[in-house]
Amino acid sequence: MTNIKIIVNGNDVEIKENSTIQDFIAKRHITGKMFAIEKNLEIINKDRYETEVIKDGDVIEIVGFFGGG
Repeated sequence: MTNIKIIVNGNDVEIKENSTIQDFIAKRHITGKMFAIEKNLEIINKDRYETEVIKDGDVIEIVGFFGGG
């Protein structure tokens, strides 16, 4: 399988072609419920993670939320 290049939080990253958002977060061990993923300036709903395919050149931003005082 071929690799593609994407940008994640400003860094160049290579992933396998035809990877979904779900594949990506599983491979990166991103867990919990308090994060959002943006692809090419569009926030991706969690119900689309399994079907949203990442393409060569996509820009992904991962933002985590946490509480504090």
